Amino acid sequence: IALPYQALGEYYKNTIMNFSFAGAFNSRTNYLLREIKGWTYGTRGGFTGSKYPGAYTLSGGFKANTTDSTLVEIFNELKKYTDGGITESELSFTKNAMLQSDALKYESPQQKLGFIKRVLDYGLPKDYVSKQTEILNNITQAEINQLAKKYLPYNNMVVVVVGDKATNLEKVKKLGFEVIEIDSNGKPVN
Repeated sequence: IALPYQALGEYYKNTIMNFSFAGAFNSRTNYLLREIKGWTYGTRGGFTGSKYPGAYTLSGGFKANTTDSTLVEIFNELKKYTDGGITESELSFTKNAMLQSDALKYESPQQKLGFIKRVLDYGLPKDYVSKQTEILNNITQAEINQLAKKYLPYNNMVVVVVGDKATNLEKVKKLGFEVIEIDSNGKPVN
């Protein structure tokens, strides 16, 4: 469980924090697992929330024979990001990319309707987008690093693997995770 949606609070700041880790196409996780390893077409991660707390999820479709290796790499990256933090160049990229993408968020009638709905649903000030821009411009490397430590607890996450049991189950068990097998009806096996 992570946070409820907050357009101007930690939820939004965590969206900024996550951008270079797993929120952008050239994020650390996608670059590593797609470009370097070639194990996936893409991976992505982010926070979801509404008026109620949501979750942080990191997901992708990976080559079946790399399931255990993918988990190792994801957790290595999580640990590096939370322990070592965001780099200055990643923070600069994040700010530039998010600022430039804002203009594209409100082009279509559907996007404009979504914007109005969000304002009404959450009681947002009409200038919340400019306030988000101010937050984005002013967020620091230290603040991003604190958020990563708090909201990406790599030692306290639930991992869900969907795949071929015969080729993956024993390899995943060897990684040291507590494994609970679920059948197709959502019931624990055993």
